[in-house]
Amino acid sequence: MLPDIDLRIANMIKALEQVILPALPRDQRLARDQAMLVAGHLRMIGEQWKSALRYEQVALDDLQGLARDLLPGAPAFLADDLAAALAMAEACDRASVTAIEQANIAIGHAVDAVILGGSDHAPMPSAAVDRLLDYALRHARRERSWFKANRLDPDQNDLPDLVTMLAETN
Repeated sequence: MLPDIDLRIANMIKALEQVILPALPRDQRLARDQAMLVAGHLRMIGEQWKSALRYEQVALDDLQGLARDLLPGAPAFLADDLAAALAMAEACDRASVTAIEQANIAIGHAVDAVILGGSDHAPMPSAAVDRLLDYALRHARRERSWFKANRLDPDQNDLPDLVTMLAETN
């Protein structure tokens, strides 16, 4: 029987903290800091990995909603690219983190182009700006919750845990 991912991550953290770090000389501050950084990232990955697919799905759903909201007011020369990115996102394999990430990137580029207004920097209608700001607030809160485990957010106690954050998006 193979060890599960949680056990493998725990063993890597244990090796770093109980074998590698103690073996590093005290004057090797950078090496010690990097080993502790790796252990911290492994802890976060341990908390996140089971929710990664759902997180990417939620992020794509929200970005698709923004793209649909922006499409009617998008300049004609950008609307085709935005519509094509939306179609690609709708057709992507939602069981594949990689496919969802690629769709997020494609639709994100198309949304960015609309926000920037092309080379002419055409302004967005105020209703579109409001939808963009609403999206940005949801997205920022989702990302802050995703990275809550790094303990760097000054308001981390006000953020939901991963399970709650993902449940709130349904």
